[in-house]
Amino acid sequence: MLTLISYVVSQMRKISERIKELPLSPHRLLVAKVDELRRKGRTVYNYSAGQPGLPPDAEALRIFNENVMKNPFDHFRYMGSQGLLKLREAISEDLRKYGGIDISPDSIAIVSGGIDGIILTLYAVTDPGDEVLLFDPCYSMYWGAVRFLKLKAETCKQSVDTGFQPDPECIKESVSDKTAAIFFASPDNPTSRIISEEVAKTIADIASEKKIWIIYDVAYKHIIYEGQHIWLEKYVSDPDILINIASFSKDIAIPGGRLGYVYGPKEVIQQIVKLKGYLSITAPVPMQWLAYYYLSSGLKEKYLKYALDVYRKRRDAAYEAFRKYLPEAKIWKPPASMYLFPDMSPYLERLGMNDIDFTFKLAEAKAVVMLPGSIFGDAGKNHLRVTFVTQPEDKLEKGIQLLAEFIEELEKK
Repeated sequence: MLTLISYVVSQMRKISERIKELPLSPHRLLVAKVDELRRKGRTVYNYSAGQPGLPPDAEALRIFNENVMKNPFDHFRYMGSQGLLKLREAISEDLRKYGGIDISPDSIAIVSGGIDGIILTLYAVTDPGDEVLLFDPCYSMYWGAVRFLKLKAETCKQSVDTGFQPDPECIKESVSDKTAAIFFASPDNPTSRIISEEVAKTIADIASEKKIWIIYDVAYKHIIYEGQHIWLEKYVSDPDILINIASFSKDIAIPGGRLGYVYGPKEVIQQIVKLKGYLSITAPVPMQWLAYYYLSSGLKEKYLKYALDVYRKRRDAAYEAFRKYLPEAKIWKPPASMYLFPDMSPYLERLGMNDIDFTFKLAEAKAVVMLPGSIFGDAGKNHLRVTFVTQPEDKLEKGIQLLAEFIEELEKK
């Protein structure tokens, strides 16, 4: 029997080794777990998905629907790989308004969400074997992208003790002749920190000195409660080393629309557009029009004003719930983004559990779904990523109370 099975397996068509070496992400498994639990009729406390907790603006959707009915062909046809010119012009004006920077529409490419922008950018400016500097912990998808493209990651640690600011000295020491890019986000995922001016200057200076790329993920640049976004354009002496990757998933609340944009040196944008034409032709055209209506009608500002007020209250509620029910957790109140990132080491070490096993058991036992910190890097070990924007304050607190009850139950066993 075993011989027959071995023969059948040996006759199977080939599966790429490049794909097989990529592990299945607990991130995606736990996000899918939410739907599974809901299908079973359970009340789910979902802290897993990094998406807005409010629907898109109703007025924007009305304008979009009216224009689709007037001219459905234009809203669903093929489009050039660089994206809708009207949208790129609106983005150019938006960047001027918020950041005081001048970016030509020709230096902007519309992509299918932030992840698409990351993959396209890394393809365009790195080769297998190149090193990239990451700040650990960082968005879980960075690690997968680096591995898939056969790059090497150098890291600088971030800790709750310093408000998750990377050490400037580590940045200086970690950049070498093999470094192709410094790749990071601000505001961050999963830590929600905004880089300090000192860190911004260090990155800008070392990248300018070494003539390497800065790949700057600014998906959360508008999700700020205190302080302000760091526009690196104001710090780099050579603007041609800076590539920005942005998303419409957060600021206008269309994560399922899969829409983002990359802006930077024209030579890079040209290569991104070329590759986009091969891989997916164009970003979703209906969503490009929806984003254009948001930006050209002032509805983005209206939505953000409302959403940030709601999210700030939810952040405060989740933070206070952790302090109330889990006083041993080391937690920092973030000024931006969508996440708490508490260090749960005192609890997990007593339980003798790692964060991945803990989050899966928590989901099954209490239908409380959070992400394990270690999927964001070694420095995230024993942390939890807790999305606070997707649920109202009372439900946020209840889920955290259930988390505390689950730990107490395990400690009694």
